[in-house]
Amino acid sequence: PGSRRGPAAIVVAVLLVLGLGAGIWYINSGQFTEVPPLLAKTQEQAEDRLQDAGLELGKVKHAYSDTVERGQIISSDPKAGTRIRGNDAVGITVSDGPETVRVPALAGRKLDEARSLLKEDGLEPGMVTREFSEDVPRGSVITARPADGTKVRAGTGVALVVSKGARIDIPDVTGSDEADARSELTEAGLKVKIATERVTSSEYDKGQVVRQSPTSGGPAAEGDTVTLTLSKGPEMIEVPDVVGDSVDDARQALEGAGFEVDEDRGLFGIFGDEVKSQSVEGGRTAPKGSTITIKIR
Repeated sequence: PGSRRGPAAIVVAVLLVLGLGAGIWYINSGQFTEVPPLLAKTQEQAEDRLQDAGLELGKVKHAYSDTVERGQIISSDPKAGTRIRGNDAVGITVSDGPETVRVPALAGRKLDEARSLLKEDGLEPGMVTREFSEDVPRGSVITARPADGTKVRAGTGVALVVSKGARIDIPDVTGSDEADARSELTEAGLKVKIATERVTSSEYDKGQVVRQSPTSGGPAAEGDTVTLTLSKGPEMIEVPDVVGDSVDDARQALEGAGFEVDEDRGLFGIFGDEVKSQSVEGGRTAPKGSTITIKIR
């Protein structure tokens, strides 16, 4: 009997060892499984894969995506490759495709307000161009591109066309006094700025407009500014004293100083060659380029 118990005891011991090993394996590995890859699969395909792996489909979330097609899986929780207990649930996030929004109504709104509205709606203010408009006030939106109400992806840039105001042909005010020039430009719907520096001019008297910027005839918008440069009058230079000089010497002296010369010979100076008098006395000043008349005897 003792000899029989020996082999039986060995068998029992082996079975116990095997059972213990299986139990340890089950505790450490057997009751766990890996989450299968689910990215870019449909919800139905994911459910099948999870079932094959002995897992359950858990919570289903939805999210917008610019890269994953609508209806396909963006991510899983836990992620693929994670070891979890069999029959545990795996959550998934399904793509709703790119987020889309409608371009808000922007026509007639001030530029800053339009930009704020775009950002609030998840869009980006794009390039701004300006055009003349008889109907839309200066600084307000004429139209948007894409147009109001268009469905676009979130983050899309929306270009804005903004009014420069009504088109105005700039009047010519050169030669006018400052007050008259200012009045004419203001009545035309323009603003006026006077240049800080004045220029000498033999053509225009002191205080008259020598030039304007932009120039006359060019297009401008209501509210644009025209800068006026005023004359400080002609350059004044000293007149040479030529009384008693010969006509040639007098002419040379006067022209050399920057004056024009006119000869007045009268009835008795036809054959004369001496300057009797001059229209502006020597030593006084006269506008450069003006005419000095000399009387000859």
